[in-house]
Amino acid sequence: MNLTDATLILLLAARIHGTHEAVRASAKSVVKKLPRSKRDLIYKVIDSRSPLDLVDYLAENLDT
Repeated sequence: MNLTDATLILLLAARIHGTHEAVRASAKSVVKKLPRSKRDLIYKVIDSRSPLDLVDYLAENLDT
């Protein structure tokens, strides 16, 4: 698994479930499948007060 796959999973969790808990749970299930050097973004989502808002922000700025 790479960071692109993990980001896609978080975006889908946000789109399908639309809750902070679902995004955080998805991030927790994905983080250990990533290489250690790529985990920092996912840990920021897990530790965030509002992971759904953070994922929405990431989605808005994905192509820049």
